[in-house]
Amino acid sequence: MKTNMKYRKTIAFAVLMMFGAGLMAQEKTDTIKQVKSDSIKFSWGNSKVIIVGGDNEEDSKEDDSKKQRYNHFAGIDIGVNGFLNPDMGTNLQKEAEFMDLNYGKSIAVSLNFWEKYIPIAKEKFGIMTGLGFEFNNYDLDRDVTIFTDKDTTFGVDIASKSIEKNKFKSTMLNWPVMLETNIGKDARHSFHLAAGVMLSYRVGSKTKQIYEEGGKEFKVKNRNDFNMNPFRANLTARVGYGQFTMFASYSLTEMFEDNDGPEIYPFTVGISLAAF
Repeated sequence: MKTNMKYRKTIAFAVLMMFGAGLMAQEKTDTIKQVKSDSIKFSWGNSKVIIVGGDNEEDSKEDDSKKQRYNHFAGIDIGVNGFLNPDMGTNLQKEAEFMDLNYGKSIAVSLNFWEKYIPIAKEKFGIMTGLGFEFNNYDLDRDVTIFTDKDTTFGVDIASKSIEKNKFKSTMLNWPVMLETNIGKDARHSFHLAAGVMLSYRVGSKTKQIYEEGGKEFKVKNRNDFNMNPFRANLTARVGYGQFTMFASYSLTEMFEDNDGPEIYPFTVGISLAAF
């Protein structure tokens, strides 16, 4: 009986030793190895497992530096509005003087929400198009009220009132189609130039006046089409380096419909503040 008990203890001890040796062997083989900064390789028994992580910040910066093209239209633009006479001058003819502007406060802000680039020679040369809203603010320099009827749009002098603000505003939906070229080894160090046409549709227009009369302040808003052309064709160009872009546009279409207002042509020059 004692002999059997001795044998049992010996067998149990041997089994424990074998189990312990197996654990030690497995501990040696279950190693973890860092393969790359973004992946881990380890063994579990007879199996090998590799975990691949996402791009780290340095990889993202490296990928960004290798981009061949940034968006040059989609984003937020800010510019200065103005009018040209038929002779391409800024001095408006007598019948258009009621549209004289304070250029320092005549601001355009564009929200260009979509851009599509169609490559012809990869990123070096192609066609760029998109869509965006343009919010035009024309700060009138004269104390006038703009009136309109079916035949004409004109200004009436209101110098007797103390004018604080006198604005003419319009909202346009823009659709540019431009040829674009990018010259440089990558987007961050690339000179870009785009030129073409931009079609515009008038979404809305209004005037806003704030004035004092008889010691009281009045605010007057008038929503009207003011005989403006509903559609407009513009020459437009965008030029810059990297993510910095300047732009200019000039309307080939009169602001007002033919014979329904003075012959003036809107233009805008400015910069892109943010690219999408």
